[in-house]
Amino acid sequence: MAEILITGGAGNFGRTLAESLRPRGHEIRIFDLPNCNFEVFREWEKTQIYTGDISDMATLIRPVQGADLIFHLAAILPPASEEDKERTFRVNVQGTLNLLEACAACGGRPRIVFASSVSVYGDTSGHPGLIGPDHPVNPNDWYAESKVEAEQLLMASGLPLANLRISGIVIPAFLDPPEPWPFMGKQRIELLALSDLVKAMTSLAEGKETAFGRTLLLAGGPQWQVTGEEYVTRWGKVMDIPQEDMEFLDRPGWLNWYDTSESEGLLDYQRTSLDDFFQKLEKAVQEALA
Repeated sequence: MAEILITGGAGNFGRTLAESLRPRGHEIRIFDLPNCNFEVFREWEKTQIYTGDISDMATLIRPVQGADLIFHLAAILPPASEEDKERTFRVNVQGTLNLLEACAACGGRPRIVFASSVSVYGDTSGHPGLIGPDHPVNPNDWYAESKVEAEQLLMASGLPLANLRISGIVIPAFLDPPEPWPFMGKQRIELLALSDLVKAMTSLAEGKETAFGRTLLLAGGPQWQVTGEEYVTRWGKVMDIPQEDMEFLDRPGWLNWYDTSESEGLLDYQRTSLDDFFQKLEKAVQEALA
């Protein structure tokens, strides 16, 4: 079994990933800011909690020491990423460099799974076909720029890397709508259920060595290829919110439809159809309102 470090591990994404990895017998290390909620992890066996700031390399030495596999999730995400460029780059770029320097200081060569983003492609609304992993990067916001720079650092490190460019992640939970939705109404979008993303990442911890040394594009698959209006209309029906009460961007966001044949072939993760997702969302809403 592997010694696995998850940076940003106390967030919803990191916690869900840890919950999936834990029954498989791995030793789990959770690294996140001291003010995060670590209570759920304190009850787990074979789980260590490390607190620190990824922008301070010294706090990474102990969690990195002896790690076999690192899931690097820690990042400033949109919309907060667009409020302070210096902070975004300090965490997303310098934090990645700090992680690599900590690995070097410990003399280790862990495999790294990086949570990058389809945002690196920028506005692809003029592209008529599916967006593949080799589509040229063209970042058009601070978050995307920081992901491109972090990817470059990781690729130059020489460590075994699975670079995952991940689409917009959705969770079947009773939540307020974003204001605005991060796409236009007529825009092509393809999202990804959190449970399927975690399935892909769990596969990477289970001997999927052929996925390392690649850039893989992760999204929901053909059943998730809809327009923004189609998705929001279905979401609003479940939430009992009319579409006219919700706002879209007035310019294209960075979502599109994707060619995920390579990632699906390697990781076999696309288990949740769009219909499945909305059934789960409806159940979550009913439970929240009961």
